[in-house]
Amino acid sequence: MRRICLIIIVLALLSGQSCEKNDNFPTGISFKLSERMLEGKKISCIDTDHEGNVAIGSDKILYYLKDGDGDSYDLEFEIMDLAIGPDESVWIGTSGGGLGRLSGDDFTWYTNENAGLPRNYVRNVKVAPDGKIWFSSCAFRIGGLGVFDGKDFEFLTPENSPLNQNIIEDIEINEEDGSVYIATTGTVGRTNIYRISDQSWDCLGDEEGMFYWVFSFTLGQSGKIYLVEDFSLSSTMRSNNLFQFEDDQWNKIDFGEIPGLNFFTRMKADKRNYCWIAGSDDESAYLHVYTGKTWITSPKNLFPDNYITAIEVDDENNIWVGTWNDGVYILNQ
Repeated sequence: MRRICLIIIVLALLSGQSCEKNDNFPTGISFKLSERMLEGKKISCIDTDHEGNVAIGSDKILYYLKDGDGDSYDLEFEIMDLAIGPDESVWIGTSGGGLGRLSGDDFTWYTNENAGLPRNYVRNVKVAPDGKIWFSSCAFRIGGLGVFDGKDFEFLTPENSPLNQNIIEDIEINEEDGSVYIATTGTVGRTNIYRISDQSWDCLGDEEGMFYWVFSFTLGQSGKIYLVEDFSLSSTMRSNNLFQFEDDQWNKIDFGEIPGLNFFTRMKADKRNYCWIAGSDDESAYLHVYTGKTWITSPKNLFPDNYITAIEVDDENNIWVGTWNDGVYILNQ
């Protein structure tokens, strides 16, 4: 691995922020651009932690802003997802390289050959409050949900768990109670959302299949879920639906005056339970924000001629927006 110094301005809002949690966030929505980073770069994924550290994946390059300093690392494989652990190590899901861990400047790689991963393709990776690593290593009727406790790997599949399909399309973790939420896909019409808590499984909806397909969902405060039912694989050209899960039931949310949601939609709930959803037309990319009552859309050309590839929210409720070819935009709320 080759280590490259990254010359970058680390935001004062990150380097100087307190580790204490602040729940008194303003209720308004701001689309004022606070900072730009990595202009001209394709952004694959972003993660932040409670200490103000930020990990960003761009093709095969990992950027890590830690303790006010920035470094970058050239990898051999494309980065699919990133997660910062409680010890400030970075866990890396890759296309072809398996599951990686950056600790200090040292990398450790877990693969099919040395750790028994079903595949060396890891699309999703998350770290639970107890330090366990949850990740996907799967394909149609192959593999499933991986769990690593620091010593041993466990792989959950339809053969040894309540999973109805092998493919795990997305993973979210509730930081308050450690519950793990996953979306399964593989066969249209059979997507389920499962909640795993203290080794107990709950299917949130019809066990035979709740949704047509789910590309992504997001977990808000106190376990609220926002989810886009995706019909991009349908020959009927049906429009996508937005659902909210609260009080143990799914409710469809009306789009109001915003245009229909794009296929393969990126989304993220912020610290106020507002849902930020990526959209685009022929001229611009947009952010649509659902506050629970109303919709607010970003100005045209805030993200000119771009496709939003990642949305992340840090502890100070700043919105980090990764784009297809123009780096990261940061919106201070």
